Amino acid sequence: MYKGHPFNRTQIVWLKIDCPYDGSLSTLCKSFFKAIDDLLGTRYLEKFGYLNRVTSTMLLHMTSLASMYGIGILVIDEIQHLLHSKNDQEEMLNFFVTLSNTVGIPTVLIGTSKAQQLFKGNFRQARRAASDGSIIWDRMAEDSEEWEFFLETLWAFQCLKIHSELTEELKKTFYEECQGITSVAVNLFILAQERALFDEAKGEERITPKVIKKTAREDLKIIQPMMNALRKNDLKAMYKYEDIMINLDDIMINHKKNNEYEGKVKEAMAERQNTLKYRRLEITENLSYEIASLGIFDTLNPNDIKKLVSKVVDNQPIESEYNNLKLEAIQNAMTLNQKKKDQKLNHTNKDELLPLVRLRVKALERKKHPYELLKINGYIKPFLEEFIK
Repeated sequence: MYKGHPFNRTQIVWLKIDCPYDGSLSTLCKSFFKAIDDLLGTRYLEKFGYLNRVTSTMLLHMTSLASMYGIGILVIDEIQHLLHSKNDQEEMLNFFVTLSNTVGIPTVLIGTSKAQQLFKGNFRQARRAASDGSIIWDRMAEDSEEWEFFLETLWAFQCLKIHSELTEELKKTFYEECQGITSVAVNLFILAQERALFDEAKGEERITPKVIKKTAREDLKIIQPMMNALRKNDLKAMYKYEDIMINLDDIMINHKKNNEYEGKVKEAMAERQNTLKYRRLEITENLSYEIASLGIFDTLNPNDIKKLVSKVVDNQPIESEYNNLKLEAIQNAMTLNQKKKDQKLNHTNKDELLPLVRLRVKALERKKHPYELLKINGYIKPFLEEFIK
Protein backbone atom coordinates (compact mmCIF):
# COMPACT_ATOMS: atom_id res chain seq x y z
CA MET A 1 0.00 0.00 0.00
CA TYR A 2 1.16 3.54 -0.76
CA LYS A 3 -0.88 6.44 0.66
CA GLY A 4 -3.89 4.14 0.99
CA HIS A 5 -3.70 2.78 -2.55
CA PRO A 6 -2.52 -0.68 -3.69
CA PHE A 7 1.01 -0.37 -5.09
CA ASN A 8 2.84 -3.33 -6.54
CA ARG A 9 6.30 -2.64 -7.88
CA THR A 10 9.70 -4.32 -7.66
CA GLN A 11 12.58 -1.99 -6.88
CA ILE A 12 16.29 -2.76 -7.19
CA VAL A 13 17.99 -0.57 -4.60
CA TRP A 14 21.49 -1.18 -5.96
CA LEU A 15 22.97 -3.22 -8.77
CA LYS A 16 26.61 -4.31 -9.06
CA ILE A 17 28.23 -5.67 -12.20
CA ASP A 18 31.82 -6.57 -13.03
CA CYS A 19 33.57 -5.17 -16.05
CA PRO A 20 34.38 -8.05 -18.46
CA TYR A 21 37.99 -9.24 -18.52
CA ASP A 22 38.43 -8.26 -22.19
CA GLY A 23 36.97 -4.77 -21.69
CA SER A 24 34.16 -5.34 -24.21
CA LEU A 25 31.51 -2.61 -23.96
CA SER A 26 28.92 -4.91 -25.49
CA THR A 27 29.60 -7.57 -22.86
CA LEU A 28 29.36 -4.90 -20.15
CA CYS A 29 25.83 -4.09 -21.28
CA LYS A 30 24.96 -7.79 -21.31
CA SER A 31 26.29 -8.10 -17.76
CA PHE A 32 23.72 -5.47 -16.77
CA PHE A 33 20.87 -7.58 -18.22
CA LYS A 34 22.21 -10.78 -16.63
CA ALA A 35 22.47 -9.14 -13.19
CA ILE A 36 18.78 -8.20 -13.36
CA ASP A 37 17.88 -11.70 -14.61
CA ASP A 38 19.73 -13.29 -11.67
CA LEU A 39 17.83 -11.10 -9.21
CA LEU A 40 14.34 -11.28 -10.67
CA GLY A 41 14.32 -14.46 -12.76
CA THR A 42 13.61 -12.52 -15.97
CA ARG A 43 15.05 -13.13 -19.47
CA TYR A 44 16.31 -9.68 -20.47
CA LEU A 45 19.73 -11.00 -21.51
CA GLU A 46 18.13 -13.24 -24.10
CA LYS A 47 15.71 -10.53 -25.20
CA PHE A 48 18.02 -7.49 -25.38
CA GLY A 49 21.53 -8.94 -25.26
CA TYR A 50 21.61 -11.74 -27.83
CA LEU A 51 18.96 -10.61 -30.27
CA ASN A 52 20.40 -7.11 -30.62
CA ARG A 53 24.16 -6.60 -30.31
CA VAL A 54 24.37 -2.86 -31.04
CA THR A 55 25.79 -1.13 -27.95
CA SER A 56 23.84 2.10 -28.44
CA THR A 57 20.57 0.18 -28.65
CA MET A 58 21.38 -1.83 -25.54
CA LEU A 59 21.99 1.44 -23.70
CA LEU A 60 18.41 2.48 -24.45
CA HIS A 61 17.11 -0.81 -23.05
CA MET A 62 19.26 -0.30 -19.95
CA THR A 63 17.60 3.10 -19.50
CA SER A 64 14.13 1.57 -19.67
CA LEU A 65 14.97 -1.15 -17.15
CA ALA A 66 16.63 1.32 -14.77
CA SER A 67 13.45 3.40 -14.77
CA MET A 68 11.14 0.37 -14.57
CA TYR A 69 12.81 -1.09 -11.51
CA GLY A 70 13.83 2.19 -9.88
CA ILE A 71 17.50 1.24 -9.64
CA GLY A 72 19.05 3.42 -6.93
CA ILE A 73 22.71 3.11 -7.89
CA LEU A 74 24.77 1.21 -10.45
CA VAL A 75 28.18 -0.07 -9.32
CA ILE A 76 30.71 -1.15 -11.96
CA ASP A 77 33.70 -2.99 -10.49
CA GLU A 78 37.08 -3.91 -12.03
CA ILE A 79 37.01 -1.05 -14.55
CA GLN A 80 40.77 -1.39 -15.06
CA HIS A 81 39.88 -4.21 -17.47
CA LEU A 82 38.80 -1.53 -19.95
CA LEU A 83 42.47 -0.77 -20.55
CA HIS A 84 42.66 -4.08 -22.42
CA SER A 85 39.64 -3.23 -24.55
CA LYS A 86 39.87 -3.40 -28.32
CA ASN A 87 37.95 -0.14 -28.46
CA ASP A 88 39.69 3.22 -28.60
CA GLN A 89 40.20 4.79 -25.16
CA GLU A 90 38.26 7.91 -26.16
CA GLU A 91 35.35 5.67 -27.15
CA MET A 92 35.41 4.05 -23.70
CA LEU A 93 35.32 7.42 -21.96
CA ASN A 94 32.45 8.58 -24.15
CA PHE A 95 30.63 5.35 -23.30
CA PHE A 96 30.75 6.11 -19.56
CA VAL A 97 29.61 9.70 -20.10
CA THR A 98 26.71 8.46 -22.24
CA LEU A 99 25.91 5.71 -19.72
CA SER A 100 25.66 8.26 -16.89
CA ASN A 101 23.54 10.65 -18.98
CA THR A 102 21.32 8.00 -20.58
CA VAL A 103 20.63 5.61 -17.71
CA GLY A 104 20.14 8.61 -15.43
CA ILE A 105 21.18 6.99 -12.14
CA PRO A 106 24.28 7.47 -9.96
CA THR A 107 27.13 5.37 -11.33
CA VAL A 108 30.06 4.32 -9.14
CA LEU A 109 33.22 3.13 -10.89
CA ILE A 110 35.56 0.93 -8.86
CA GLY A 111 38.99 -0.29 -9.88
CA THR A 112 42.60 -0.70 -8.88
CA SER A 113 45.16 2.10 -9.13
CA LYS A 114 45.71 1.14 -12.76
CA ALA A 115 42.19 2.45 -13.52
CA GLN A 116 43.48 6.04 -13.11
CA GLN A 117 45.00 5.73 -16.58
CA LEU A 118 41.47 5.73 -18.03
CA PHE A 119 41.07 9.40 -17.08
CA LYS A 120 44.47 10.55 -18.30
CA GLY A 121 44.34 13.68 -20.44
CA ASN A 122 40.54 13.89 -20.64
CA PHE A 123 39.14 16.88 -18.76
CA ARG A 124 35.49 15.93 -19.19
CA GLN A 125 35.87 12.43 -17.79
CA ALA A 126 38.29 13.51 -15.05
CA ARG A 127 35.79 16.21 -14.05
CA ARG A 128 32.96 13.68 -13.97
CA ALA A 129 35.07 11.21 -12.00
CA ALA A 130 35.67 13.84 -9.31
CA SER A 131 32.31 15.64 -9.43
CA ASP A 132 30.71 13.51 -6.70
CA GLY A 133 33.95 12.89 -4.88
CA SER A 134 36.66 10.40 -5.69
CA ILE A 135 38.10 8.09 -3.04
CA ILE A 136 41.54 6.56 -3.22
CA TRP A 137 41.44 3.72 -0.72
CA ASP A 138 45.02 3.44 0.44
CA ARG A 139 46.31 0.87 2.93
CA MET A 140 45.69 1.66 6.59
CA ALA A 141 48.46 3.30 8.60
CA GLU A 142 49.84 1.36 11.57
CA ASP A 143 49.20 4.17 14.08
CA SER A 144 45.73 5.07 12.79
CA GLU A 145 42.48 4.63 14.70
CA GLU A 146 41.06 2.97 11.60
CA TRP A 147 43.64 0.14 11.76
CA GLU A 148 43.22 -0.22 15.52
CA PHE A 149 39.44 -0.60 15.19
CA PHE A 150 39.76 -3.00 12.24
CA LEU A 151 42.27 -5.25 14.02
CA GLU A 152 40.29 -5.37 17.28
CA THR A 153 37.15 -6.29 15.35
CA LEU A 154 38.96 -8.96 13.34
CA TRP A 155 40.58 -10.44 16.45
CA ALA A 156 37.17 -11.21 17.95
CA PHE A 157 36.59 -13.88 15.27
CA GLN A 158 39.10 -16.39 16.64
CA CYS A 159 37.96 -20.02 16.58
CA LEU A 160 40.88 -21.69 18.38
CA LYS A 161 40.89 -23.39 21.78
CA ILE A 162 43.20 -20.80 23.27
CA HIS A 163 42.13 -17.20 22.77
CA SER A 164 45.15 -15.00 22.04
CA GLU A 165 45.09 -11.52 23.54
CA LEU A 166 45.92 -8.73 21.13
CA THR A 167 49.26 -7.62 22.55
CA GLU A 168 51.50 -4.89 21.21
CA GLU A 169 53.89 -7.53 19.88
CA LEU A 170 51.09 -9.26 17.97
CA LYS A 171 49.87 -5.94 16.57
CA LYS A 172 53.34 -5.02 15.34
CA THR A 173 54.01 -8.45 13.83
CA PHE A 174 50.60 -8.64 12.16
CA TYR A 175 50.99 -5.20 10.55
CA GLU A 176 54.53 -6.00 9.45
CA GLU A 177 53.25 -9.00 7.51
CA CYS A 178 50.10 -7.46 5.96
CA GLN A 179 51.12 -3.78 5.73
CA GLY A 180 47.59 -2.58 6.48
CA ILE A 181 46.03 -4.10 3.35
CA THR A 182 42.55 -5.32 4.23
CA SER A 183 42.46 -8.39 1.98
CA VAL A 184 45.93 -9.56 3.04
CA ALA A 185 45.08 -8.99 6.71
CA VAL A 186 41.92 -11.13 6.54
CA ASN A 187 43.64 -13.94 4.62
CA LEU A 188 46.60 -13.89 7.00
CA PHE A 189 44.24 -14.09 10.00
CA ILE A 190 42.42 -17.12 8.55
CA LEU A 191 45.56 -18.94 7.41
CA ALA A 192 47.32 -18.30 10.72
CA GLN A 193 44.48 -20.06 12.55
CA GLU A 194 44.61 -22.98 10.12
CA ARG A 195 48.34 -23.31 10.73
CA ALA A 196 47.80 -23.11 14.51
CA LEU A 197 45.41 -26.08 14.25
CA PHE A 198 48.16 -28.19 12.69
CA ASP A 199 50.39 -27.35 15.64
CA GLU A 200 47.80 -28.65 18.11
CA ALA A 201 50.04 -31.60 18.97
CA LYS A 202 52.63 -29.16 20.21
CA GLY A 203 50.08 -27.50 22.46
CA GLU A 204 50.17 -24.26 20.44
CA GLU A 205 46.60 -23.99 19.18
CA ARG A 206 46.68 -20.21 19.38
CA ILE A 207 47.88 -17.25 17.36
CA THR A 208 51.42 -16.16 18.16
CA PRO A 209 53.91 -13.84 16.44
CA LYS A 210 55.84 -16.94 15.38
CA VAL A 211 52.75 -18.48 13.75
CA ILE A 212 51.97 -15.22 11.92
CA LYS A 213 55.50 -14.91 10.53
CA LYS A 214 55.59 -18.56 9.45
CA THR A 215 52.18 -18.24 7.78
CA ALA A 216 53.21 -15.13 5.87
CA ARG A 217 56.52 -16.68 4.82
CA GLU A 218 55.08 -19.99 3.59
CA ASP A 219 51.38 -19.53 2.79
CA LEU A 220 51.64 -16.00 1.40
CA LYS A 221 54.98 -16.47 -0.28
CA ILE A 222 53.75 -15.32 -3.69
CA ILE A 223 53.02 -11.77 -2.48
CA GLN A 224 56.22 -11.28 -0.49
CA PRO A 225 57.93 -9.18 -3.24
CA MET A 226 55.02 -6.72 -3.06
CA MET A 227 55.07 -6.71 0.74
CA ASN A 228 58.82 -6.04 0.77
CA ALA A 229 58.32 -3.08 -1.58
CA LEU A 230 55.74 -1.65 0.83
CA ARG A 231 57.88 -2.26 3.91
CA LYS A 232 60.84 -0.44 2.37
CA ASN A 233 58.61 2.24 0.82
CA ASP A 234 60.42 1.60 -2.46
CA LEU A 235 58.38 3.64 -4.97
CA LYS A 236 60.03 2.20 -8.06
CA ALA A 237 59.48 -1.34 -6.85
CA MET A 238 55.85 -0.57 -5.97
CA TYR A 239 55.08 0.57 -9.49
CA LYS A 240 56.13 -2.81 -10.87
CA TYR A 241 52.88 -4.09 -9.37
CA GLU A 242 49.90 -2.19 -10.75
CA ASP A 243 47.50 -3.07 -7.92
CA ILE A 244 49.62 -1.52 -5.14
CA MET A 245 48.35 1.95 -4.36
CA ILE A 246 50.72 4.56 -2.98
CA ASN A 247 49.59 7.90 -1.61
CA LEU A 248 50.64 10.34 -4.33
CA ASP A 249 49.28 13.33 -2.40
CA ASP A 250 51.73 12.69 0.46
CA ILE A 251 54.60 12.39 -2.00
CA MET A 252 53.74 15.72 -3.62
CA ILE A 253 53.46 17.47 -0.25
CA ASN A 254 56.61 16.05 1.32
CA HIS A 255 59.06 15.72 -1.56
CA LYS A 256 62.01 18.11 -1.83
CA LYS A 257 62.65 20.19 -4.91
CA ASN A 258 65.96 18.47 -5.64
CA ASN A 259 64.36 15.01 -5.59
CA GLU A 260 63.34 13.68 -8.99
CA TYR A 261 60.82 10.88 -9.32
CA GLU A 262 61.29 9.12 -12.60
CA GLY A 263 59.28 6.81 -14.81
CA LYS A 264 55.76 5.86 -13.82
CA VAL A 265 55.95 7.58 -10.43
CA LYS A 266 56.60 10.93 -12.09
CA GLU A 267 53.81 10.34 -14.66
CA ALA A 268 51.36 9.31 -11.95
CA MET A 269 52.18 12.41 -9.92
CA ALA A 270 51.47 14.59 -12.96
CA GLU A 271 48.15 12.82 -13.55
CA ARG A 272 47.16 13.21 -9.91
CA GLN A 273 48.07 16.90 -9.98
CA ASN A 274 45.85 17.41 -13.03
CA THR A 275 42.95 15.63 -11.33
CA LEU A 276 43.33 17.79 -8.22
CA LYS A 277 43.57 20.90 -10.39
CA TYR A 278 40.31 20.09 -12.20
CA ARG A 279 38.59 19.32 -8.91
CA ARG A 280 39.73 22.60 -7.31
CA LEU A 281 38.70 24.51 -10.43
CA GLU A 282 35.21 23.03 -10.33
CA ILE A 283 34.80 23.77 -6.60
CA THR A 284 35.99 27.35 -7.17
CA GLU A 285 33.52 27.93 -10.02
CA ASN A 286 30.54 26.52 -8.12
CA LEU A 287 31.41 28.32 -4.89
CA SER A 288 32.01 31.65 -6.63
CA TYR A 289 28.62 31.44 -8.34
CA GLU A 290 26.82 30.63 -5.07
CA ILE A 291 28.45 33.47 -3.13
CA ALA A 292 27.89 36.00 -5.92
CA SER A 293 24.21 34.92 -6.06
CA LEU A 294 23.74 35.92 -2.41
CA GLY A 295 23.78 39.59 -3.51
CA ILE A 296 24.98 40.91 -0.16
CA PHE A 297 28.48 41.99 -1.14
CA ASP A 298 27.83 45.34 -2.81
CA THR A 299 31.47 46.43 -3.08
CA LEU A 300 32.79 43.15 -4.56
CA ASN A 301 32.68 42.33 -8.27
CA PRO A 302 32.63 38.72 -9.61
CA ASN A 303 36.39 38.79 -10.16
CA ASP A 304 37.01 39.81 -6.52
CA ILE A 305 34.82 36.94 -5.31
CA LYS A 306 36.49 34.41 -7.59
CA LYS A 307 39.99 35.42 -6.42
CA LEU A 308 38.88 35.21 -2.80
CA VAL A 309 37.26 31.77 -3.25
CA SER A 310 40.23 30.45 -5.22
CA LYS A 311 42.56 31.40 -2.37
CA VAL A 312 40.35 29.60 0.16
CA VAL A 313 40.09 26.42 -1.96
CA ASP A 314 43.83 26.33 -2.73
CA ASN A 315 44.79 26.69 0.94
CA GLN A 316 42.59 23.80 2.11
CA PRO A 317 42.98 20.02 1.53
CA ILE A 318 41.10 18.67 -1.48
CA GLU A 319 38.96 16.43 0.76
CA SER A 320 37.65 19.39 2.81
CA GLU A 321 33.89 19.58 3.27
CA TYR A 322 32.19 21.85 0.72
CA ASN A 323 30.09 23.59 3.39
CA ASN A 324 33.21 24.38 5.45
CA LEU A 325 34.85 25.95 2.40
CA LYS A 326 31.68 27.93 1.73
CA LEU A 327 31.53 29.22 5.32
CA GLU A 328 35.17 30.34 5.25
CA ALA A 329 34.74 32.00 1.83
CA ILE A 330 31.64 33.92 3.01
CA GLN A 331 33.44 35.10 6.16
CA ASN A 332 36.40 36.32 4.09
CA ALA A 333 34.04 38.00 1.62
CA MET A 334 32.28 39.82 4.47
CA THR A 335 35.64 41.02 5.81
CA LEU A 336 36.81 42.21 2.40
CA ASN A 337 33.46 43.85 1.65
CA GLN A 338 33.57 45.83 4.91
CA LYS A 339 37.19 46.79 4.30
CA LYS A 340 36.33 48.24 0.90
CA LYS A 341 33.41 50.14 2.42
CA ASP A 342 35.69 51.67 5.04
CA GLN A 343 38.25 52.61 2.40
CA LYS A 344 35.54 54.30 0.35
CA LEU A 345 34.29 56.22 3.39
CA ASN A 346 37.79 57.39 4.30
CA HIS A 347 38.38 58.47 0.73
CA THR A 348 35.13 60.50 0.82
CA ASN A 349 36.11 62.23 4.07
CA LYS A 350 39.50 63.05 2.63
CA ASP A 351 37.86 64.65 -0.41
CA GLU A 352 35.76 66.84 1.90
CA LEU A 353 38.91 68.20 3.56
CA LEU A 354 40.69 68.96 0.31
CA PRO A 355 39.25 72.53 -0.14
CA LEU A 356 40.72 73.58 3.22
CA VAL A 357 44.07 72.09 2.28
CA ARG A 358 44.00 73.93 -1.03
CA LEU A 359 43.33 77.25 0.73
CA ARG A 360 46.25 76.66 3.08
CA VAL A 361 48.59 75.94 0.15
CA LYS A 362 47.33 79.04 -1.66
CA ALA A 363 47.91 81.20 1.46
CA LEU A 364 51.46 79.97 1.84
CA GLU A 365 52.14 80.71 -1.83
CA ARG A 366 50.93 84.32 -1.31
CA LYS A 367 52.93 84.53 1.93
CA LYS A 368 49.77 85.14 3.92
CA HIS A 369 48.39 83.49 7.01
CA PRO A 370 45.84 80.74 6.19
CA TYR A 371 43.44 82.39 8.65
CA GLU A 372 42.90 85.31 6.27
CA LEU A 373 41.88 83.16 3.28
CA LEU A 374 39.71 80.91 5.45
CA LYS A 375 37.89 84.02 6.72
CA ILE A 376 37.49 85.53 3.25
CA ASN A 377 36.00 82.28 1.90
CA GLY A 378 33.48 82.05 4.71
CA TYR A 379 35.02 79.19 6.67
CA ILE A 380 35.54 81.41 9.73
CA LYS A 381 32.64 83.51 10.93
CA PRO A 382 33.21 86.98 12.53
CA PHE A 383 32.83 86.10 16.18
CA LEU A 384 32.01 89.69 17.34
CA GLU A 385 29.00 89.92 15.07
CA GLU A 386 27.84 86.49 16.19
CA PHE A 387 28.34 87.51 19.81
CA ILE A 388 26.35 90.79 19.44
CA LYS A 389 23.48 88.95 17.74
